Amino acid sequence: MLRKLKTAWGMAQSYLRGWRTRRRIVVIESDDWGGIRTPSREVYDRLSAEGYDLGRSHLSLDALETDEDLDRLFEVLDSVRDACGRPACMTPCLILANPDFARIREAEFRAYFYEPVRETLWRDPLRRGVLRRWTEGRGRGLFVPQLHAREHVAWWRWLEALREGSAEAHLAFEMGMCGVPWAVSREGRSFYGPIYVADEEFQRYGVDVEALVREGVDLFVAQLGYAPLSVTAPKYQWTDHVERIWRTAGVRYVHGAMFQHLGGGQRRLHYLGQTSPTGCRYLIRNCFFEPAAARGDVVEPCLRQVDRAFRWHKPAVIGTHRYNYIGAIDPANRAGGLRQLSDLLKTIGRRWPDVCFLSSPDLGRMIEGGMEADEGFGP
Repeated sequence: MLRKLKTAWGMAQSYLRGWRTRRRIVVIESDDWGGIRTPSREVYDRLSAEGYDLGRSHLSLDALETDEDLDRLFEVLDSVRDACGRPACMTPCLILANPDFARIREAEFRAYFYEPVRETLWRDPLRRGVLRRWTEGRGRGLFVPQLHAREHVAWWRWLEALREGSAEAHLAFEMGMCGVPWAVSREGRSFYGPIYVADEEFQRYGVDVEALVREGVDLFVAQLGYAPLSVTAPKYQWTDHVERIWRTAGVRYVHGAMFQHLGGGQRRLHYLGQTSPTGCRYLIRNCFFEPAAARGDVVEPCLRQVDRAFRWHKPAVIGTHRYNYIGAIDPANRAGGLRQLSDLLKTIGRRWPDVCFLSSPDLGRMIEGGMEADEGFGP
């Protein structure tokens, strides 16, 4: 009860404080693109045969995106135009590397190795055009990639479980996975949680946090040809140390929910446009759209959140995830997610014909430049 009251108080503070605009701006931020999950339908069926109830977690349907996944998504985004004639825009937050399973095995799980995401993609003919589509999507104003992390797995804990002989970790490893979703795990754990943990944990496991963060930025530049301006920390958890490294690497905007998670149950409230001691600006998600997780209609609930944001003179910053738009494991999952995304975007266009679609860096630059800001009026 107390936590709910604190959350409600935080929401009110988040809306009352920070940058405002009279324009109806919609930003869509989507996490986890580029990271591996369930490799294929064959692996999904093998895990089911091993007795894992994968239907208990929508994350079981998540997989590395294919060329077709992006083609279908781009069709939906391109089918809607804002008041200035621009298409709907998604800001995908990318994972730039994945575990190198062969080298990790050779090292007997005593050392971690990764491969750039372009190598992971190139091995599969169905995914060899993904990197090109990321670039083309940016050029068309549909899909403007930004940074998530080097990888989305707490690999130091994963390797520890493998060294200790975890049957589940070894089963998943043999199938090219970093474990199963927490909801279906027989051991009650997942290695896909926050990766920017407390400094004490990094020290205990000997993790070089500077390399973990900086190499993510460097891999982004090497594979996409430009530097990321914004970042979303996995599970909205990061430390002041991590943020300082982002800032020195050129990151200017940090996406997140209204609370930054610090670990150990601690969290810190942020508001839109707030400048941190590092000089980063915070971009706050105030709407959420997860059709695969809800397994029902999520369009109307999201529209109510968009309406609330506009009434408070805030941009509607919609948080969503890749798993809603992926069809490699189950094509019906992609079809359902895209159908609801199309309904959401078209309804926004009809209900607010003066809507403006922006990417996260666009919004960050607008806030940074003081454009349209007005702190002096209420909802």
